[in-house]
Amino acid sequence: MTKESRTKAEQDVPMSIWRTTSFQQWYAAQREAGNELVAARPEWMFTVGQGFVFCWALQVSIWIAAEQRVKENEVVIGRPDVSAVLMYRRNRPIGDTVIVLVREFRSPGRTKDGYIHELPGGSSFKPVADPMQLATDECREETGLEIEPTRLRAHGVRQVAGTTTSHAAALFSVELTEGEVAWLHAQRGLARGCLEDTERTHVEVTTLAAIRSAPLTDWGMLGMILEVLA
Repeated sequence: MTKESRTKAEQDVPMSIWRTTSFQQWYAAQREAGNELVAARPEWMFTVGQGFVFCWALQVSIWIAAEQRVKENEVVIGRPDVSAVLMYRRNRPIGDTVIVLVREFRSPGRTKDGYIHELPGGSSFKPVADPMQLATDECREETGLEIEPTRLRAHGVRQVAGTTTSHAAALFSVELTEGEVAWLHAQRGLARGCLEDTERTHVEVTTLAAIRSAPLTDWGMLGMILEVLA
């Protein structure tokens, strides 16, 4: 779609944002709900590599069809969707179930140790990435463990933090063997991740009970874990 064929409000969105998959997914969902973009003002963009728009923020005014009113005091933050994988070994009682997390320093963190403790996962620079392949790639990159895609169980796609960001997460799980758990235990002192992108991850082998008792994982991650184990 050219700038000339867009509506006035749509033309307020820079083409560099307009062309991103993350914007088009958000905008398509709004239009499917019958809502209309009344105005948009770009606040900022974060680019990586050779101009790839990884993250963007727009102050928007939206006509809400179901309520017949305009909402105009919010900012939409967009970024690529992610895939996340619960790697686990079920035990009884359920609190003893082994869970694999990765520990990584992320600047927005508010945990006591300053790190984010999360499921292996991430996003891709590709405009259209296969969520399952992305899931196995992230497992290998962040934990070192190769997982065959056929072992993965899909649990659906949901938005992660809908009051702030428009991106969603595709959730997968894989039940590990005792040998794989032992191997991951031995990896705990090794730094992994994409070091050229300043991503440095460390494997944590823990239990559901420990995760619930120590507030190191956020509510979104805990919800993903319980969705699988339920």
